[in-house]
Amino acid sequence: MKFSLKGRYFANPIGDLMGGLTTGVVALPMALAFGVASGLGAQAGLYGAMATGIFAALFGGTPAQVTGPTGPMTVFTATFVAGHLKEPGLIFAAVILAGIFQIFFGLIKSGQLIRYVPYPVISGFMTGIGVIITFIQIPPLFGLKSYGDVEESLFHYLEIPKNLNLQATIIGLLAIAIIYLFPLITKKIPPPLVALFICSIISIYYKMDLPRIGEIPRGLPDLKIPTMTFTELHMILPIALALAVIGSIDSLLTSLVMDRVTGKRHDSDQEQIGQGIGNIASGLIGGLPGAGATMRSLVNAKSGGTTFSGGIIHGLFLLTVLVSIGPIASLVPISCLAGILITVGISILDYKGLMSVGKAPKEDILVMFITLILTVFVDLIMAVIVGVALASVLFAKKLSDLQLSTHSSFDNLEHLVEVATHIPESLRKKIYTYTFNGPLFFGEIKNFNLTITKMKDVKYLIIKFYNVPLVDQTGAYALEDAIEQLKEQSVKVFFVGMTPIIRASLERMGTLDKIEENNCFDSFEAALQNIQVSEN
Repeated sequence: MKFSLKGRYFANPIGDLMGGLTTGVVALPMALAFGVASGLGAQAGLYGAMATGIFAALFGGTPAQVTGPTGPMTVFTATFVAGHLKEPGLIFAAVILAGIFQIFFGLIKSGQLIRYVPYPVISGFMTGIGVIITFIQIPPLFGLKSYGDVEESLFHYLEIPKNLNLQATIIGLLAIAIIYLFPLITKKIPPPLVALFICSIISIYYKMDLPRIGEIPRGLPDLKIPTMTFTELHMILPIALALAVIGSIDSLLTSLVMDRVTGKRHDSDQEQIGQGIGNIASGLIGGLPGAGATMRSLVNAKSGGTTFSGGIIHGLFLLTVLVSIGPIASLVPISCLAGILITVGISILDYKGLMSVGKAPKEDILVMFITLILTVFVDLIMAVIVGVALASVLFAKKLSDLQLSTHSSFDNLEHLVEVATHIPESLRKKIYTYTFNGPLFFGEIKNFNLTITKMKDVKYLIIKFYNVPLVDQTGAYALEDAIEQLKEQSVKVFFVGMTPIIRASLERMGTLDKIEENNCFDSFEAALQNIQVSEN
């Protein structure tokens, strides 16, 4: 791809300025809310939004995309923080290491793999994230302490009636009402920002006694170079890898959305490199990890942003806020941020996937709900791994159940009547054919094994590969086992119509060694002629 500095950053200065400033206004309450929800403090949300917003846009691969703290990244970080509150250095070290992993993912060109994650997995994952955000924000909405996971939050729901802070509850519910009702007045001003200002002003004016964000450092953040022992590095490696995978999935899903909105095509691998650099920068200043944020990216695009400058301007706006109004932001009620996040959680739910229950194939619904349950109650990365694995196995089963391949005794092949006229009837009844129509994988071999058990008095088996586009290791080895069984029954096997690619694959895996030499033919007639010769 030819690089153009003007085309990348300066092709649409006015539109990008408006898009970046508007997105910065939208991102401000999100950054504060995600920072508080993570357990690292509101400043961590601002630092993360600022650093990832600027650097991911500078080096990323998706025009108009805006990066910052997101639901999936914050939820995973909060889980980690809950277990390592006394060691914040390890948390930020994990963010930096996650960024390094993402750069590595980009360099090995793994970005296209996102296109192979099935929709039910994405649906279950995103709905699970929405459930987590919503459930863990219920206690702070009522003025109680926030907890890091759904199970613990559910347990403490019982404490809400006796420990409820009425003033915090009023502010939290007011924030939710403003977010849902304010668009009826105007859609030009972001509802979360309106909720943030109105709720904060009311709580200050009436001197409400409720939990607030607390002190936010004013000015530029300090550079923090984390240090750790080898044991600590070993401990955070899986955390960092999980953050990197979740961040890449989250970002590249947003990239796909932005492709449809902007009409441009993103560079998945460059996007991962940009996200990695952004997260390294965020970790170095004590910020939350970030990813491509769908809602903020759409706001940028709809406000006129078309290049990478919008994300940079959004980050610079947050930097200005951090330098100028940090002390004022410290007065924001936590229940107001909880209300904002609850609306975010509800918006993340995949309603399209949930509405498909009863309409979509039952296998897809099963994958979606298993992914959802694992996301909420077990582990985010485990949910994706299990979801993809289960979806793959169920798809393979469905494909094998279709039984695309065909088989028949030679005597029943009407289209070969002319070829068969000179073959004795007694020999025709002993010749069977099996035609693979599609990939040769373990599911199709299951059908093949079942078929050969039903062949009666078979002496020769001609296997046709004309329509085989690929063969995997499982399919090749399973085919070997089937050939060995046929040999024990004194059945001679012939391979017909293999493409050079399929032949090379079977040779490399040793499958061709299992049949007799010179039993591979280009045509069905050549194999048949060999059978006649051997009979004579």
